[in-house]
Amino acid sequence: MAKKENQENESASKWQKVFDNIWLLFLLSLLISGLIYNAWGLYDLLHVPLAP
Repeated sequence: MAKKENQENESASKWQKVFDNIWLLFLLSLLISGLIYNAWGLYDLLHVPLAP
């Protein structure tokens, strides 16, 4: 049982390091928001009705 607890602590500390890295979180937020914003813009452009 001690091995299982040790593995849980190691994985928790790995994720804790990821979430504590402010620059990584900043870059991820830029990437995700940029992808969503661009996908939304492309969707809007492709669904504009043609001019008569």
